[in-house]
Amino acid sequence: MKDLTMNVLVVGAGALGSLLGGLLSKEHDVTIIGRPEQVWVLKRKGLKINGITKGDFRPKALTGVPREGVYDLVILCVKSYNTEVTLDPLAPILRNGARILSLQNGLDNEERILNFLRENNINSEVIGGITCHGVTYKGPGVIKHAGTGDTIIGHFGSISEEDGVVSLVNEIAEAFRHVGLDMDTTQCIEREIWAKTIINSAINPLTALLGGRNGIIISNPEIRSTAEDLIKEGVAIANAYGKDLTFEEMRRRTFDVAERTSKNRSSMLQDLQRKRRTEVDSINGAIQHKAEEVQLEAPLNKTMVRLIKAMEDRNMEERHTSEEG
Repeated sequence: MKDLTMNVLVVGAGALGSLLGGLLSKEHDVTIIGRPEQVWVLKRKGLKINGITKGDFRPKALTGVPREGVYDLVILCVKSYNTEVTLDPLAPILRNGARILSLQNGLDNEERILNFLRENNINSEVIGGITCHGVTYKGPGVIKHAGTGDTIIGHFGSISEEDGVVSLVNEIAEAFRHVGLDMDTTQCIEREIWAKTIINSAINPLTALLGGRNGIIISNPEIRSTAEDLIKEGVAIANAYGKDLTFEEMRRRTFDVAERTSKNRSSMLQDLQRKRRTEVDSINGAIQHKAEEVQLEAPLNKTMVRLIKAMEDRNMEERHTSEEG
């Protein structure tokens, strides 16, 4: 990969996948996998990014994973509930030397990817990542980059300096930086995944339930207090798993994200407004599940799951009613 352009496959043409694929396409050979209506627009009109990042980009686009071709990097930007169904078609590409980078929401994506590779005897590195960029999907081929945020990647699983994995992660980060996306690296990505999930557990369900942009978390004292309670609950559970997170750190990081992306609509709010399934199971639901594994309670996260699922059910009923009408 050194001193060469990368062949990159971005799986998911939503908000984040479009942002990453578009910017990387400035210097690399990028193919984005998306739904038919997304691919139709990308092929004919290209990708338009508005907001703090502006530009028109022309990445390649396909509706399915290509059967042939060699890729250096596969970036997963699909919803967490689609992780397993996405991996099977990728197996030939991963066997052919591609590395896989997950920039998904939730606690367990990287572990599921690693298990898939082991079960299928595929020797490929799994790179975990978190990003707090605020990106809004406006429609096929159009996104708005509404706010910047930390992006951190690191190898998932045990490594040694001799493996060359550390230099690989650094090279990927440098490729992102070169196209204008700040990216840091860490040798403890599991800690950062926990941290991002706690941030999401406070911002996403509250903004989704209240129908407000991210800034509502810091502008309303009652909502701010509820967010703090969710943070406190998540930190206690993370500590039970040996993650050295503190309430003070996570409170600061959560409110910093809410401020920097104050005009952005969270992905969970966007999903509800589009009457789509949310990722609450992999965020608040995952924290609740982790709590149960170590005999702890997570009443606030459990409540968020119930309320968001109630809204999903209502959306489904309204969709069926409109279709019948």
